Amino acid sequence: MKIDLSDVGLPRKCLMMVRDVYNHPNTNSHTKDFIRFELQKILGRDYDIKKFLSK
Repeated sequence: MKIDLSDVGLPRKCLMMVRDVYNHPNTNSHTKDFIRFELQKILGRDYDIKKFLSK
């Protein structure tokens, strides 16, 4: 099944969901480190991942 990414809001919604998981009170430090690491890999060094993830 092909995923239709014509809705540009979808990537934004996905990033917001990841941020919500990161900031959830039950998310442990290992998971937070993993989220930061993976986002840095995907988005590169041009973005301030820590600033984005902190609400």
